[in-house]
Amino acid sequence: MKSSKNNSGSMQFGRRQILTTAVAAGSVTMFNIPRKAFAADVVNIGALYPTTGSLAQTGQGCVNAAKLAVQMVNDAGGIKSLGGAKLNLILSDIQSDTTVTRTETDRLISNYKLSAIHGCYASALTLIASEVCERAKMPLLTGSSSDQLNAGNRHYTFTPFARASQFAEAQLKMAKLVSEKPKVAVVFENTAFGTSTSNGLREKAPGLGVEIVLFEPYSAGFADASPLINKIKASGADMVFPVSYLNDLILIVRSIKQAGLNVAINGGSGGFVLPDFQKSVGDLAEGLLGVAHWNHDISAAALAVNDAYKKQYGEFIFEYSGGAVAQTFMIAAALEKAASTDPQKVREALVGLDLTEGYAAMCPGGRVKFGSDGKNIYAYPVGVQWQKGDLVSVFPDKDAHAKLMKS
Repeated sequence: MKSSKNNSGSMQFGRRQILTTAVAAGSVTMFNIPRKAFAADVVNIGALYPTTGSLAQTGQGCVNAAKLAVQMVNDAGGIKSLGGAKLNLILSDIQSDTTVTRTETDRLISNYKLSAIHGCYASALTLIASEVCERAKMPLLTGSSSDQLNAGNRHYTFTPFARASQFAEAQLKMAKLVSEKPKVAVVFENTAFGTSTSNGLREKAPGLGVEIVLFEPYSAGFADASPLINKIKASGADMVFPVSYLNDLILIVRSIKQAGLNVAINGGSGGFVLPDFQKSVGDLAEGLLGVAHWNHDISAAALAVNDAYKKQYGEFIFEYSGGAVAQTFMIAAALEKAASTDPQKVREALVGLDLTEGYAAMCPGGRVKFGSDGKNIYAYPVGVQWQKGDLVSVFPDKDAHAKLMKS
């Protein structure tokens, strides 16, 4: 197979773009563990993200963030318990495809001596990758929100951020801030992300005093939202929860506005939290609400990462990419604790982590400790709102960096 270099010097191998990078530049010292006598080596960590296909926009942002995070770890001295070993990032394009995700996850584990992997962000892809990692006994950290990742007999899948069921509760509580007796239309794409999040909404709505007047799935990647909009209009809803990735969400929001529907919109997570959403809909984004497992204003560490990302890429670092930075530092913390590159020892170190500071704890609430199901027991989401071209945290009060705007 022929290879070529891109402008950054990373090697690209055909369509799948397996990039091997050992990057060093960046920022802040985090670890204070005595250096051992042996010579430093490199530590391979894998990253599975779609940089082609329908999910490529978000995937590329995660790749950018993963490179930045590795730069930061290496500039801070690498893994000190391993003699200052540098992280070596092995990136794979999983092409927004479940079949490719399976083969690429297996290939990465088989062809490289990895200590851990992070990815894929999209739930449908992550569920596949986690199956492969579980069989191979390879630790996988992911920003995916699907509750299915914490079900069953899983020992190598770690979810540092809020789960879909928690997102649902946050959205419903935010609805009560907008209306005393909200009537909500839930429209959702028929994927693992859409179904898990929407089911959480339906289950929790009665207990939180929210009436769901429409619960409507649609085929992801649809081209005409008119039938969906007509159903929303007929339902009498005063608020819409679209559970959608970027392109579908843009179409739904534009169609709602074009139809003149006077409804509040809480776009949840997915495409809503991306800079490209605001770029695509412009002023239509102003005041729209959402929920995120991570936002760039949640802590001083997040703001510092955001500044570094903005300098390189010209826009704020969004939910999934910010999560990729935090996950890289969690892996680094586990490597420090394990003082080993062996995946089993890294997994044991992840189980024993209790992080309360630095970039590895860069989550809402500022603490990471994994339970027996691999879920961060301290994780919860933040409510966000588009205000003047920026996505700001507005809920809950302890995490709010701006006041919630009411239309």
